[in-house]
Amino acid sequence: MNPQIEIYLNTERSWLSEDLLEKFAVALNKLLPELLALPPGPDHVLSLLPVVEIAVVDDAAIAQVHAEFLNDPTETDAITFPYGEILVSCDTAARYAAEHGLSPCEELFRYMVHGLTHLHGYLDYEPADREALFAVQEPLVARFFPFPG
Repeated sequence: MNPQIEIYLNTERSWLSEDLLEKFAVALNKLLPELLALPPGPDHVLSLLPVVEIAVVDDAAIAQVHAEFLNDPTETDAITFPYGEILVSCDTAARYAAEHGLSPCEELFRYMVHGLTHLHGYLDYEPADREALFAVQEPLVARFFPFPG
């Protein structure tokens, strides 16, 4: 059985709405069977989780969590906890998207897929691991964003 994706908005940003979060959740729930059908990485837990909670936060909140749990006080795109919680920064997504001519919604979606890919056991500490993760992540982002009807 696939885990259920739940998304929570823990910040106020004009480009984010409950309707958008619902579209993210629908797309991610459709994406899950394809991700789970791929070979898992060594530390996979995704298939064992009943729920994955994704919290959309701002840079200040993600930097605080980054400092507390990973001893790095800087903002980052996503933080994934093996018990099924993913934090994604909408500020980082908006900034990166503006710098690279992308949609902030697509970039935020990418961070959510990135977290799910981590839960499926893929890591990104070493270049070869990062390549393997992106080889899984990017086709899923391309297939499910913009959101299929």
